[in-house]
Amino acid sequence: MQETTEAVGDTPSPAATPPPLEAAPSAVVLRADQNEFDRKQVSALALITPGLEHAPRPQLAVFFHYCVRSGLDPFARQIYMIGRKNYGDDRDENPIKWTIQTGIDGFRTIAHRAAERTGERISYEDTVCYDGEGRAHEVWLAPGPPAAVKVTVLRGASRFPFIARWSEFAPAYWDPKSSQYVVAKMWRTMPAHMLRKCAEASALRMAAPQDLSGVYAEEEMAQADAEVVAGAADDAAQRLRTAAGLEADEPGDAAPRQEAKPSPKKPVKMPSEENVPTAEKSKSPRKRAPRKKPSPVAESSEPRSDAT
Repeated sequence: MQETTEAVGDTPSPAATPPPLEAAPSAVVLRADQNEFDRKQVSALALITPGLEHAPRPQLAVFFHYCVRSGLDPFARQIYMIGRKNYGDDRDENPIKWTIQTGIDGFRTIAHRAAERTGERISYEDTVCYDGEGRAHEVWLAPGPPAAVKVTVLRGASRFPFIARWSEFAPAYWDPKSSQYVVAKMWRTMPAHMLRKCAEASALRMAAPQDLSGVYAEEEMAQADAEVVAGAADDAAQRLRTAAGLEADEPGDAAPRQEAKPSPKKPVKMPSEENVPTAEKSKSPRKRAPRKKPSPVAESSEPRSDAT
């Protein structure tokens, strides 16, 4: 039986090695020829951040600019834009405030890239925690939160220290079960760690202002989220008071508000008569005078003859 040997150096036939498979381009990847998000990309971002599809086009263009400038991927959740209801004085003109956010890892990535472009490097000094008396601690071991945390970022020969105070960054939410404001869960379990993130993000923004200006870390916006929750609770309470008839009618209303009917099981505290409008006073039922019982003498119209 004759064996055939293949000469060394011979190239195999094309059928022996199939060509490598090329990955199809993603429908949401940012392309070099685009200058804003397309419809498919906005729909995909809305799955990550609900409500983003309602953001105005100029705001989306700003978000696209930040994604390109920072090199972070919004579809990988490295950077995102969040809308919060505005409770400020300009809420009529700007009902929603949009904020561009990223995690602390995104902050570090952007700052290190900015330093590498100038031939510098990012480093840190030791973190310092402070108690309520102003005493410094290298390690925070107390069960309660520190009063402040100091983080110093070094870029080249420059120092960028920042002190984050607990009262300025710790978010508090209204707990209906305990009827009081409580600190968010992550801030209760890891107070020093969460406060350090806020200090580090602010220090990195100072070290790389051209790349990080206008971008905020999640921990920095936690208190803003708490204010939005508190504002939503106030709005809900206001609607309940209005529905219960506890708020005065605004002038210029076309139709008068109907009065809330008290429940027969639970009496409702009515307002004083001085605060009740005249129209409402006239609607109140009048009290009937008690009927007099007939006198036993008047039962018969004929006079009774006395017995002799």
